Amino acid sequence: MNRYLLAGCAAVALAMGSGAANAQAKFEVKVGGDAFFEWGWVDQDLDSGLRSTEARNRFRFNLIPSAKADNGLEYGARIRVRADQTATGNAGRNTGYDKAYIFAQGGFGQVRLGLDATTNDDTIVSRPIDYLPFGLFDQALGFMGGGQTGGITGPFVGANITGGQLGSIYGQSMAWPTFGDASTRVKYFSPRLAGFQLGASYTPRNDDSGNSINRSKFTTAATAASAVNPSFQDLWEANVNYDNTFGAVKLKAQASYYGGSASDVAGASFKNLNAWQAGAQVGFAGFTVGGSVTDFGKAGLNKSSAAAFRFQDKATVYQLGAQYTAGPIVVGGGWMRGQDSGSTAIAGKRKLDVYEIGAAYTVAPGFGVGIRYDYFKADSDIPNTALGGSSDDKGSIVILHSTLAF
Repeated sequence: MNRYLLAGCAAVALAMGSGAANAQAKFEVKVGGDAFFEWGWVDQDLDSGLRSTEARNRFRFNLIPSAKADNGLEYGARIRVRADQTATGNAGRNTGYDKAYIFAQGGFGQVRLGLDATTNDDTIVSRPIDYLPFGLFDQALGFMGGGQTGGITGPFVGANITGGQLGSIYGQSMAWPTFGDASTRVKYFSPRLAGFQLGASYTPRNDDSGNSINRSKFTTAATAASAVNPSFQDLWEANVNYDNTFGAVKLKAQASYYGGSASDVAGASFKNLNAWQAGAQVGFAGFTVGGSVTDFGKAGLNKSSAAAFRFQDKATVYQLGAQYTAGPIVVGGGWMRGQDSGSTAIAGKRKLDVYEIGAAYTVAPGFGVGIRYDYFKADSDIPNTALGGSSDDKGSIVILHSTLAF
């Protein structure tokens, strides 16, 4: 029912806004993008066989053709291309895309049709992070060792932050505060009124996108023995956000809900998607404080009474922080906590706490540099072993970065 309602509202909005559109309108094509380079240094307990330094980079560009009709209707499309594929050699590098949609906007608001993230991703309100590259909350996690080897017996290498419930649900990490999930969907944003804006989306399934068609109610992403099923269908989202200024005080807030049905798996059933997010920010005289909570509950977990993971805690991500901006300089810091069901083989939960401080400097328009320090403590749910010792990890990370936006 929700999917038909949203699709119908989008069609009505487009029809009302189109009127007698000018078929001769000329398209303007805009090209923009961003890139970053990071150099990281790591000192951690579980560092056997790991280097202390590493570097990485990412490049994205947007191609946006758009036009405006005589009646005021604006319409066009957008594709965002990414060159950041993880690779171990020349043959492994390739270019992909994570946004590709048609849009139309006017007095009715904006409609997007195609591959895109959730409305929550567009309007997220959480801790302020202008000292980090391009809204990336969890960059430090990539330097923590990339997970463990040797199963549950060890030896343990790196922080236990991959896999599990949060790592299995598409687009998530142990410190990512939005719903993520770039999929083919219908999205709608209302006009902003007195600071308030509404958003909604419908997605047939979150593990199928682009030109692919998959009408199956089943998924190959999980089996009856899986702890987590990351595939959901008939996903719907409702979002309200607020952005307003009162004199020198800037207020932002957001609340979102995201629901969907777990895809069918022969021989087992899994918990449906039932997630919410809420956040707020207050800014005054260059200072901004804010935070958010993102809760996935037990979404995707196996319902089997024989599975240890049935009795594990829900997945939650907390963010809290502050920053100060003075001209081209931004300094800030924050705290992140993520917890979820952890290992698929045993009962319990795992937890990651990250404490961060950083600074960024705009050298010239579109070009900046920055530095940050992260201290992390990863409490694993995997028990200590004679071979692997403790599976808990802690450490420090220093990251230097440069950014370019055009």
